[in-house]
Amino acid sequence: MRKLYLFSVMALLLLLMSACGGSSPTTADTPAGNAEATDKGKEGNSEKEPTQEPEPTKEPEPTEEPKEASYKPGDKFTLGKWEVVLDSFEFNQKVSDDMFSSSADEGSKFIILKYTVTNNGTEADDFTAMFNGVKMDVIFKDQYEYDYTITMIDGDLSKENIKPLASKSGFVVVEVPDAVSESTESLIVKLEEEGDKATITLR
Repeated sequence: MRKLYLFSVMALLLLLMSACGGSSPTTADTPAGNAEATDKGKEGNSEKEPTQEPEPTKEPEPTEEPKEASYKPGDKFTLGKWEVVLDSFEFNQKVSDDMFSSSADEGSKFIILKYTVTNNGTEADDFTAMFNGVKMDVIFKDQYEYDYTITMIDGDLSKENIKPLASKSGFVVVEVPDAVSESTESLIVKLEEEGDKATITLR
């Protein structure tokens, strides 16, 4: 009987020990396991910040060259602060007044350009001058350029200091070879003032 009692006690102890040994803690129950699960949850729930694409750089717009208007003798137009009319033109060997005369070189002629100009600026100024006047060239066949010549003759616009809002009639002379004066091919006057450009077709 005593042996049976001892055997029953030992069987009960073994049963209790096996029950206690089978319940091993899982990683989820441990603090480390909880921390890992929390970190994974944060990673899964974290929203990615939207990446901002850089704005495309705008290329600077090309600056437009000032348009070059074209006129003919008798047309009135504005050039910078000047209102300009080429009244007429002629070829001549010389230009003169009551006291002085200026002649073109042998084998050349003057183109005498007769203008009426009005100074719309706020200060007195010269229409043509050795420095800072209206830039003016005669162009033959779109490739040969001839600059104007300043004379000491009365009526030469390079000698005329024109007051604001005043008008003057006078001339500008350009010396060209006889091959230009005797030709029938393209001949224009090109003017520029304060960024404004204009051409006058002579033929």
